[in-house]
Amino acid sequence: MNDSQAGMPHIPRACPLGRRSFVGYLAGLLACPSASAAGNATAYPTEVAGIRLPVTPLCLKSYALCRSAAPAFLVNHSLRTYVFGALYISHERQRFDAETAFIAAMLHDIGLLKEFSTPQTPFEIDGANRAESLVRESGGALIEANKVWQAIVLHDMRDIIPKHQSPEATLVAAGAGADVGGPEENIVSAATVRSVVAVLPRLQFKERFIALLTDHCVRKPGAQRATWLEGFCRVHSTIPASATEQLILAAPFDE
Repeated sequence: MNDSQAGMPHIPRACPLGRRSFVGYLAGLLACPSASAAGNATAYPTEVAGIRLPVTPLCLKSYALCRSAAPAFLVNHSLRTYVFGALYISHERQRFDAETAFIAAMLHDIGLLKEFSTPQTPFEIDGANRAESLVRESGGALIEANKVWQAIVLHDMRDIIPKHQSPEATLVAAGAGADVGGPEENIVSAATVRSVVAVLPRLQFKERFIALLTDHCVRKPGAQRATWLEGFCRVHSTIPASATEQLILAAPFDE
């Protein structure tokens, strides 16, 4: 390992997805080796694109938890979420708690994984519940655990909602949005994006993330009602028609 690789997270070789049947495609994704395949669980980069990643016991635990369960592309997405979000917050000249924001960024998508999934709860809440437990089990303050929970639950809401919650929630929402849909160039330049991706490669993120979302929707049809994923899940799984109209008509009133 040369000096430029020291301190870098272990990134296993990307699994070849190929052009195969949809069932085989999902199977290939789910069989992809975990990012935890080897190496020191604390070995993530300390700085990316001028953003220092916090090194605290809770940060290391959140990184280790994600790395132990998630495929490599999702680990890198979570790290990029923190970096892009921190760049966004810095542009807005806001102060934030780096530890809280990092934990939330690192664990914001773990609810998509079967290991952390409940039968009917939206993935945002499954992930938030596990992250909250991690903070509390590790002796973290109740207020920090709550901020982590809120940031994860709100990360895919409309921008105005996390912005009214906390800078940490804003960071995770902005960072995840930038990594999924692309950052605004007036906030994060193309050169900066290249430097982030050079350190934290995307590893076929588009295909793999869509497949992971699809797998989640197939396993839990209806769980994402009134969330960012509802429309996606309607396309990729069988979801019963909305019961809102029936609920209104069945209310115990004459009109």
